[in-house]
Amino acid sequence: MQELIQKLTEKAGISPEQATKVLETVKDFVKEKFPMMAGAVDNLLGGEGSTVQGDSTGAGADFLDKAKDKFGGMFGGDNN
Repeated sequence: MQELIQKLTEKAGISPEQATKVLETVKDFVKEKFPMMAGAVDNLLGGEGSTVQGDSTGAGADFLDKAKDKFGGMFGGDNN
């Protein structure tokens, strides 16, 4: 998830610590609103009580790629 944290710091102009808090908040929100996705969210962003973490390989990357395809520019950016 370092790539996502870096992207947030660059595009939103926030610190890596703030970006990590943002991702943890989003993780918790998605798990609360969509409990059936909790396992996928944990695989992508880390489990309960952990800080957001991950890498660009494995199930997390696959989930992220699928999410990018589904949500595209939903948050004002491009698909990359």
